Amino acid sequence: MLSENRKHLILRELALKGSLNASEFAASIGTSGMTVRRDLAILEKRGLVERVHGGAVAVPEASVAQQPSPVPGNRSPQRGAVATIGMIVPSASYYFSGVIRGAETAAREAGVRLILGVSNNSSTEEQRQLRRMLDLGVDGILVTPSEASLSNTQTLELLAAAAVPIVVVERSIEDTLDRGNFECVRSDHAQGARIAVAHLQELGHQRIALCLRENSPTAPPLIEGFGQAMEKAGPRTHLASNMVRTMSRARNDPQAHHELVADILDWCLREKVTAAIVHTDEDALQFASMCQERAIQVPEDFAIIAYDDEIAALGTTPLTAVAPPKFDVGHQALTMCANRVISRRPGPAARQRVNLSPTLVVRNSTLPEGRELEPALRSQDSRS
Repeated sequence: MLSENRKHLILRELALKGSLNASEFAASIGTSGMTVRRDLAILEKRGLVERVHGGAVAVPEASVAQQPSPVPGNRSPQRGAVATIGMIVPSASYYFSGVIRGAETAAREAGVRLILGVSNNSSTEEQRQLRRMLDLGVDGILVTPSEASLSNTQTLELLAAAAVPIVVVERSIEDTLDRGNFECVRSDHAQGARIAVAHLQELGHQRIALCLRENSPTAPPLIEGFGQAMEKAGPRTHLASNMVRTMSRARNDPQAHHELVADILDWCLREKVTAAIVHTDEDALQFASMCQERAIQVPEDFAIIAYDDEIAALGTTPLTAVAPPKFDVGHQALTMCANRVISRRPGPAARQRVNLSPTLVVRNSTLPEGRELEPALRSQDSRS
């Protein structure tokens, strides 16, 4: 190990714990106690540590702030940072802006540096960003794969070979548990669908449709939760699998997408569907607009729940929405990764898989203006 890298580890240890035993620390990084004591002597001359019998203690932060960083090049943390964590997301806008804000807040609280990479939903770019961060020497990585599953992907191979803590964000790791020491934090989208169905059923709706983006990573858990909630309601509800409609967004052909949404609304009317859960907010707003064009009153004739709650409140009729806990997902993921980096526990540790429940935000697209929500409904978001 290079001398300056050892000094970086010494300073990080002191920042985390306030003191350092030279012999124990030397054993933890695989070097001699004499080497560590020489490093401590150099750091003391720079005013960065105070040597004591058997090791060293941290100096006040105000004193350290006036000293140059002992670690050259890209591996240098920001001033005061105890670790550097990389974060790779498919997009920095819409849904993931909230996840990023949560991670940023947790990074400040933990005193770590956060480096962001955006894959633009490209697995190739995702892998390039991952290699770049590993080359930079980050201490841990948060990653949201562009694919719904990591199974049989090159991204999985890179993550499995990485020698730093990995937290997968907003994706399942159920099919990767034998490949690496991964942890995950994600929104419980199946629970989000159950919450939406329960709200509509409490309002008297029995024929409910789920409309969502084809190939969206969020689609499988939404379909799962929707099916569970509909089947639990008993024989009065339509067979759940027959009430799911998918749509593929034509990126360069808004008219084609408009026609697809119109076809789904036509199907709803033929099937006497009275309410729909629509993912994403953009499609839900278009759905509501189309109802208005056809003089279909929302919510009196047709109720709509958007899924994501990014822009659902901005429609002519503000849309009731399921809001995944985006900020909390980012915050929890960064905290989990930082704790694993900081603890440096020897040997394997128990892996965490955290599912955070979405909440229901009730607006005018399910309840007419002036009607109050029943107390039982106000706690829908806490049901499991």
